[in-house]
Amino acid sequence: MRTSPSKSVLSRRLAAAVVLPGLLTSSLVLIQPAAAGTSANAGICNGVVNQQAHRGGVQENLLKAAAKKNADVIARLQAERAPLQEEKDRLNAEIAALDAESARLAEEVVELEDALAVAESGIVKLTGDKDATQATIDATKASLAKLHDDVAALVAELTPLQEEKAAAEAAAEDLRVEAAAVAQDIAGTQDSIDAANAELLALELAAAEATEALADKEAEIADAQDQLTVLETAAAEAVADVVSAREAVEAAEVELDRLEAAGVTAGEALQAQQDLVDAARLALTELEDVAAEADTAVPAKATEVAAAQDRLEVLQAEARAAAAALTAKNVQITSAEEELENLQAAAAAAAEAIEVNAHSLTGVAADITTLIKQIDAANAEVLARQSELTTAQNELGQLQLTRSTLEADIADLTAKIEKANGSANGLISQRNAKQTQLATVNRQITDKNALISGLQGDLATLNTQVAALNTQLLAKQQESSALQQQAAPLQATLTAANAAVSLKEAEITALESELPALEGAVTKANNAVADQQVVLDGLQQELEAAQEDASVAAADVAAQEDVVKNLEAALPGLTQGVDDAQRAIADQEDDLEQKRSTLESAQEAEVLAAAAVEKKKADLSTLQEQLPALQANVDAANEAVAGKTSQIGALNLIMDDLVTRLGGLNEDIKSKEAEIVTLQARVAPLLEQLNQLNAEISTTEAALKDLQSQLTTLDGQLTAAQETLRTLEAQKKANKDTVATQKAVVIGLQAQLGAVQAQINAIDGTIALGGCAV
Repeated sequence: MRTSPSKSVLSRRLAAAVVLPGLLTSSLVLIQPAAAGTSANAGICNGVVNQQAHRGGVQENLLKAAAKKNADVIARLQAERAPLQEEKDRLNAEIAALDAESARLAEEVVELEDALAVAESGIVKLTGDKDATQATIDATKASLAKLHDDVAALVAELTPLQEEKAAAEAAAEDLRVEAAAVAQDIAGTQDSIDAANAELLALELAAAEATEALADKEAEIADAQDQLTVLETAAAEAVADVVSAREAVEAAEVELDRLEAAGVTAGEALQAQQDLVDAARLALTELEDVAAEADTAVPAKATEVAAAQDRLEVLQAEARAAAAALTAKNVQITSAEEELENLQAAAAAAAEAIEVNAHSLTGVAADITTLIKQIDAANAEVLARQSELTTAQNELGQLQLTRSTLEADIADLTAKIEKANGSANGLISQRNAKQTQLATVNRQITDKNALISGLQGDLATLNTQVAALNTQLLAKQQESSALQQQAAPLQATLTAANAAVSLKEAEITALESELPALEGAVTKANNAVADQQVVLDGLQQELEAAQEDASVAAADVAAQEDVVKNLEAALPGLTQGVDDAQRAIADQEDDLEQKRSTLESAQEAEVLAAAAVEKKKADLSTLQEQLPALQANVDAANEAVAGKTSQIGALNLIMDDLVTRLGGLNEDIKSKEAEIVTLQARVAPLLEQLNQLNAEISTTEAALKDLQSQLTTLDGQLTAAQETLRTLEAQKKANKDTVATQKAVVIGLQAQLGAVQAQINAIDGTIALGGCAV
């Protein structure tokens, strides 16, 4: 490499090249001898001068002769000197022009040397920048390789954690599925328990109702027995009253017979009249008995009709109650069915939400699998691109080393060529070959830099894709975790909804199971009402017939009483003798009538009491007949309650076992979810660190790409600077060759100028000596 002293040496050389010819010319002019030439009269001039020299004078004749000869010589010499002077002027002009051109070329050489120095300094700076950039690139590559190693180590650390997390999530999902199945079993068992409790409640209610009905029936039987006892007592009293009345009637009849026997003597007419009266009275008694029976039949039938009407009203009330119960039950069933539809809709919505959640979870899992595959493929492609980039960078280093070697060889050859002053054609050929090789290597370096830039761009794109895929994977994993967390509440909602649906269906089933009994009760009540209505219609018909018979009997009694009154009205016309007897008979008849009336009343009371006793016995018999069925109902209800209680106990044991199992599963799920949370806590910082490393890799690769772009730019600038240097060196060489050629021409011209100057000086010297050549 040239330095500033070389410039001074070159300047001194150029100055010497310019000054030396002048000095030589001057020396030739100044050091020339005084001889004007070798002409024939040289000795004369010298003789003239020399002869007078030692005396300080000149010979006159010789001086004149010499002056004449010298005047001719001077004229001839002056004539010769004019073209020589022109030649001298021409040569001086050419030398001046050549000196000016040499000075200009020297200035250009100085400028070229300055430009070469600047170019060499620029090349040194560019080489330093290039080396520094290459060192930075190497450091960046080492940092990038370390980051890739860190990423690989982090991925190696993260992969088993993700696999462990996936396994834990799968295990947790299996536990959730098992827990859901156990919860469903619990819900089913709870439904069975609820249904059994509902059935138990219904059975207990039925048992209570049967027990209450049995108690009511027993109370009714006891009450009926008490009433029967009272009625039997009243009937016994009525029988006793009948016996007493009959005895009194018999005594009155005996007394009447006695009185009548005593009154026989009153006359046969009276007896005959009395016989008619007796016959009429007998007929009246028979008619009164018929009327009394008819009258008795009417109240009894009216009582039966009233009882039948009361029973009909009771049955109608029961029918209305049964119909109302059936209507209410249908309303309950309709309401329960509406609630069931709402619950089924809620259960369907919950199931649909679970299905959507499961579908979303499956889609997210598929997306995660796809993203992992894409990340693996992208990482493999990153490694492949990184391998290609490393290979290309190694090849670039070899090419740059080759280029540096060629540049050193070219610089060495250039230095040798400069030392040889452009005469080393073999060295120039070698330099040209080296320069051709250097151009080829530069093109290869440019192509390799372009390839490296492309690979770095691809690598940056792939790293960006990997970072984006990792971001998407993290988002999908978070979405999967959120969906998995939503699964349990949704499953619980579905389980609750299904339990509510099952409970409502059991309730509807229970309500529908009560419908046949209620419908049977309604049908039975309606049939009882219809039957009772038939009985009431028959009793009313019988009551109407009895009332008609009573009216007819009353009419007959009234007619017979008229007959008796007419016959008795005829008695006062009989003899006065029978008045006392008749009075006594009448009194006895009155007394007998009272006794008979008392007897009739007692008989009626006896009949009523007997009828009441028989009716009460029939009612008691009916109640007692109903008692075994009610007792059987109570026993069956109690047995059903006991069976249902036993079933509920077994279901409760199953429920306890399932609850214990579900508790264990929930603990396992809780433990597994805690493990998943722990793994997520471990995976999250690793993923964040991986993202940071990927970001650092992207930043480093971007910096590497920028540095390689700078290196490529520096290579281009260095190549251009070297080309400029070679151009300047070629110009410098050309200028040096021109300067050397001009120096040679100047030397030649100076030699000619010296010769002409010598001739002119000789002529001038001869002229100065007066034409003497001496």
